[in-house]
Amino acid sequence: MSKKSTISHIPVGNGDMTLMKIASNDTYHYVLVDMHIRQNGESDDDKCDALSSLYDLLDKDDEGRPYVDVLILTHPDEDHIRGFRENFHSGSPDDYVEPKDGENGKIFVREIWSSPLIFRRKSKNNSLCKDATAFNTEAKRRVELYKAEKQIGKQGDRIRLIGEDEDGKTDEILDIVYQNEDVIDTLNEVYIKELSARVLGPLADDEFEDNTSPDKNRSSIIIQWGLASHGYSSPSNYILLAGDAGVEVWDVLWEKYKNNTDMLQYDILLAPHHCSWHTLSHDSFSDSDNPQVSEDAKSALGEARPGAVIVSSSDEIKDDDNDPPNYKAMKEYESITEENDGTFQCLADYKPSSGKAPEVLTYKLTITGPQEEAKTSEASSGTAKKAARTAATGTLFTGAGNAIGHG
Repeated sequence: MSKKSTISHIPVGNGDMTLMKIASNDTYHYVLVDMHIRQNGESDDDKCDALSSLYDLLDKDDEGRPYVDVLILTHPDEDHIRGFRENFHSGSPDDYVEPKDGENGKIFVREIWSSPLIFRRKSKNNSLCKDATAFNTEAKRRVELYKAEKQIGKQGDRIRLIGEDEDGKTDEILDIVYQNEDVIDTLNEVYIKELSARVLGPLADDEFEDNTSPDKNRSSIIIQWGLASHGYSSPSNYILLAGDAGVEVWDVLWEKYKNNTDMLQYDILLAPHHCSWHTLSHDSFSDSDNPQVSEDAKSALGEARPGAVIVSSSDEIKDDDNDPPNYKAMKEYESITEENDGTFQCLADYKPSSGKAPEVLTYKLTITGPQEEAKTSEASSGTAKKAARTAATGTLFTGAGNAIGHG
């Protein structure tokens, strides 16, 4: 049976960790977007073991190293990069340390996608956590290698930048820079005919009307992933991943694309900033008696295709004043999915095996849209985590086996 592309949302509380397995020529290409991996000793019975879940989803290369083809950091907040130093290899590929018997090796990163703006704007307003500093150091190492060699290096040394740096700092390396509205069809320098990933952000400073210093969340990398089913080239699945992009970003994107809304369409949306109210409103939820939704921002986030899923990578959403996740924001997203016969799914509530801990939510990306991958209870099956799962079902909206999207 030919391989099928999937997207897996790993539950990590208020944080993001998304793995796409993109199938092409019967080969998987692994793309990890953000991570929030708790340190050893912090796991609880009611929390998903994110690191073990990631290892279960990955393969090893010919040298026995678990790997990702592309690692993307949308922005350097700790809840998007936690665990990088301890669990991912940095430095020259030649310095990779083989694990001891019975242990998992560090994850080998073949190619990094990063943005200089996410670090520049972060440093103006907030200090970097240790994991973000380590990631930035590794990204700079790879950029300097490219500058010295004037060509893409070997796996483990590769980097692509999303957006230009300020003051012309990337002018001499534009060959490795993806600009906004560019369509990407390569991963780790391999052409993928099933892939059409469109860059939507980070936005440049001059795209915002105000003159204030750009907030770090404005700088989040935003990509609309168009993915065809294996063997096809026309996308049948659209996934919108946007880090912590706030309301100002979505206002601008709506103004840019309100006459070309295909640029914002999705079958799966990861609710930005863990279902925060600040993604949908300029009003403070805690300081305002009647906070109002920005209609432009909601319109930009409302281009759901039939049967679309909005996923909240967050803690449990309660009817209280927390933000994120925010109950009123959830209700706004639910109004979008209800209008399009879709669903809203909070990862903290996804427990199909009826255990205490939330589980990885995976969708197969098929020719008729995403299908939720069914889970088999470990208690009843006695299988290990990596045992084969049952066929995908579409019971969220229609009969078993039907795709959730495209009506």
